[in-house]
Amino acid sequence: MVLFFDNSIHADLQDFSFSKEESKHLAKVLRKKEGDSITLTNGRGLEWRGKLTSVLPNAAQAKKIESILHPTPEKQIHLAIAPTKNNNRMEWLIEKLTELGVSSITPLLCEHSERKVTKELRFEKITIAALKQSQQFHLPKIHPLTPFIDFIQTEVQSGFIAHCADGPKQALASCNLNHKNVTLLIGPEGDFSKDEIQLAGRHGYQPVSIGSQRFRTETAGLLACHTVFLQQQSN
Repeated sequence: MVLFFDNSIHADLQDFSFSKEESKHLAKVLRKKEGDSITLTNGRGLEWRGKLTSVLPNAAQAKKIESILHPTPEKQIHLAIAPTKNNNRMEWLIEKLTELGVSSITPLLCEHSERKVTKELRFEKITIAALKQSQQFHLPKIHPLTPFIDFIQTEVQSGFIAHCADGPKQALASCNLNHKNVTLLIGPEGDFSKDEIQLAGRHGYQPVSIGSQRFRTETAGLLACHTVFLQQQSN
């Protein structure tokens, strides 16, 4: 199945017109023909199935066969992470998190953050491409860059903060992660500050370790989400 994305598509839509770019891709790259099946999603759970009625390089069209609304996953992972200094590494992480099915991502502005600007539109394009590639129907929510203190004071989910500072910590893999909503906090390359760790603790975030070695920020974020994902899937 080749999955296409359009934010505006809805379940009652009977006919769909592809953009010039997608039409060219259908005709020249995929070599689709009239009568071929096609699947689209709006990233909000909708699976829209149809058949191509016209395949021109600048104007392809499809007619609806059926639509399926996939429910929002019962168990969700929210990653709040300080963006990496190298933007390519952050983009790689967002791609992999989308494939994993993470529900939302919040870039955090921390005391030790090296990158203090993010490109939301670029991140959203990456999630769309990864969604299509992994053939899923729920697009992760990309939040704006948020100061650490603001995030901590507004979030009320079950939370874990991974850091390298001294102090008692439980291995993330040994924690009970089988909650409907799990929030993970991953700091910048310079780690969270002492004040940030203490603030998170006062708001109920449990300190955890994700391994005995030190990981790059993007590696830590992916490993932590994968750890939660495995436990959620096994229960």
